[in-house]
Amino acid sequence: MKKELTVIDFFCWAWGFSEWFRQQWFKIVQWIDYWQPAITTHNLNHRLNDTTKSVLDFWSEDSWDVSEIEKLEDVTCIVWSPPCVSFSSSNKSWKADKTHWLKLIEAFLRVIAVKKHKPNSKLVCRFMENVPNSQKYVKEMYTFKDLNLEKWAKTINKKWSDIALKVRDNWIILNSWDYWAPQSRKRFICWEWCQTWEFIAPKITQKEHVTLWEVLNKLPKPNIKKTEVFKNKYTDPNYPSLSLNGPELTDHFYDTWLYIIEWEEAQYLKRNHSFMWKMSFPENPDKPCRTIMATRSAKTRESLILKSEYERIWNWEYRLPTIREISSLMWFPINYQFTWSEWSKWRQIGNAVSPHLSSALAKAIKDRLWLKNNKVSFVNLENNYKNLEVKLNTFSEAIFENPKKRSNNAKFRRHPYKSWNITVELMNYTEQNKIINWNNWYIQMYFGTWLWFQQLIIDKPKYKLLKMFLEKNKEQLSNIEVAINNYYNKISPINLKEFQKIYENDLNLVNPKNPINILKQIWETINKTDNKDTLIAIPNIIPKENIPIWQLLVILNLGKIIFNI
Repeated sequence: MKKELTVIDFFCWAWGFSEWFRQQWFKIVQWIDYWQPAITTHNLNHRLNDTTKSVLDFWSEDSWDVSEIEKLEDVTCIVWSPPCVSFSSSNKSWKADKTHWLKLIEAFLRVIAVKKHKPNSKLVCRFMENVPNSQKYVKEMYTFKDLNLEKWAKTINKKWSDIALKVRDNWIILNSWDYWAPQSRKRFICWEWCQTWEFIAPKITQKEHVTLWEVLNKLPKPNIKKTEVFKNKYTDPNYPSLSLNGPELTDHFYDTWLYIIEWEEAQYLKRNHSFMWKMSFPENPDKPCRTIMATRSAKTRESLILKSEYERIWNWEYRLPTIREISSLMWFPINYQFTWSEWSKWRQIGNAVSPHLSSALAKAIKDRLWLKNNKVSFVNLENNYKNLEVKLNTFSEAIFENPKKRSNNAKFRRHPYKSWNITVELMNYTEQNKIINWNNWYIQMYFGTWLWFQQLIIDKPKYKLLKMFLEKNKEQLSNIEVAINNYYNKISPINLKEFQKIYENDLNLVNPKNPINILKQIWETINKTDNKDTLIAIPNIIPKENIPIWQLLVILNLGKIIFNI
């Protein structure tokens, strides 16, 4: 087959689903994106002059009108990778509004339907990529009416009720780490070989997964001196044939250190989340990197946090990855350049398709067409760094004089220990009353999973009953009585009016009366204790017959603080 293989890329982002198609000698005839930084990055790296365009331009309320679609060149393949935030499991527990994004999908599928069914169609295949959760929100099939093409369908002798596209029959969940990428990045891939309506899965290329250490260890440390950088040469951690002189390596030699109130929040959410599994903190270098998110964040469970190379007040300080580090973890070559701010660059990378996954898809097409696969070349990226407007390299240690602050009336909800799907939470609000009152703090128990749970406020009368129960049943607690007394005797009542103030203002976590530090002390005591999950029967006080002993002891400790008993 000697004809040219051509691609249009919808939602190209910084790299684009299509870039590795281009590396396999497909010709990319157009990139389409509504976000200017993505288009600017694409134009810089590919010597283009594209402008922003919305995918919704291809939707029309007039079912005759396909004029915008006809302006697109007829191509071999169309690929699409829309923003995944509304479908992501990290977004508001999957409750984000999806109306806009479903409309984008329908607009894209409308393009596919026209290009596939028009006379003398050149379209061979199409791809749609998103997070796994997105496949729940697309239909199994779309009629011409579903895509507002019922009148246009008549021009090709089709009925409005005829099937225009099958979607959920032709899909698979792929993980980029199976294609040599050093991160776990699962994606819903919907693919159709247009002539036969079938899905052709790419071949898995990697059985032993690449680790975080294998990539980051091959990059220079971000804090090395400028003079050393300029006299060295660096080899790409993913592409051994690609090397750069020190001054050509951009967006890496700068300080990404975090304030303690940022990384400590992430540490808590990773290690002791109310209902999610435990995660490594900092990142485990012996495993593949977790999914790189589109948001540069340091306070969330999804944050990528590394040990910092600098020596500061705390020997245990942490940092975020540099832009060059996350781009290498995504498998970008080290001479690919990103435009605009650090936040914008992070978003461009986080929304991109892992290159080796798209490469596997491109190769699957060529295998089906009995075409030879090509070696990767990055010649087109040389010297692009000279035209980069925002270069993050500062070669200096950051000075942090404006620490992050907590807002007035900041909410507080944490537990020191989770077991048997039970947590005892210290909170400054309740589920029923979200208003923060500096005079009130609460102990709330949660039972069950995050979607189906019971809750109980431990008020002063219930606390007294539980305290009396523990005192009457000391023989059941003899194996941990020493631990109880040692910690309980250290706890002292706190003026609740000051409690909120301490929490908001103690930004370096040095005050022992900070609620964060109190819960950490309880957590450390629990971890040193044997038989902490031993169940004990509590009749007629809480809505669970048996609970772990240490959950009762958490109530005992917290109650002494807020009830002054």
